[in-house]
Amino acid sequence: MKAIEHRDREAFAQFYERYSRTALCFVLSKVHNTDIAKEIVQNFWLSFWENPRILRANKTGSVKIYMLQHLRFRVYDMYRIAVPETIPLEQTEVASPVSACENIEKEELLKIVHDALRESSTLTKDAFWMRVENIPAKEVASKLNTTPQTVHNIFSKSLDTVRKYVKKYYLLSPGIVVNKRE
Repeated sequence: MKAIEHRDREAFAQFYERYSRTALCFVLSKVHNTDIAKEIVQNFWLSFWENPRILRANKTGSVKIYMLQHLRFRVYDMYRIAVPETIPLEQTEVASPVSACENIEKEELLKIVHDALRESSTLTKDAFWMRVENIPAKEVASKLNTTPQTVHNIFSKSLDTVRKYVKKYYLLSPGIVVNKRE
């Protein structure tokens, strides 16, 4: 790492050789798109060459954990930039399969979402419902004493939880919504 900080190209090449495949596979497992993964990883290598201090070694001298964490945050950044600040509930994937069936009223939909999130923490529920009400992530973060990135992550995970719940208990096939628990 010290050699890379002093712009030693050979040290950088060794580091790249050792971790390039790991970095690409890790990012690809998160974004599931080769072009996007390559772009994120290429930007990482450029950033690392320009500022090697973005990584540090742990107690055993390994930088792999920090490198993967750094890449994880770059993936989050990519999603944060790609997703608008507020997402109306009717534009999310949660509403589309359920609202496609006209016999489910809005109250029933809200009950389904509440049921899906019933095991979630208070922070998760509060952040989710505030975002559904189109409160900006920065404002939600301020009210809940957390960061906007955490709010984005919570909202994303909550939507995933709701989707899985709906698929498990309500969807038979696209467009056919039935409560499977009854």
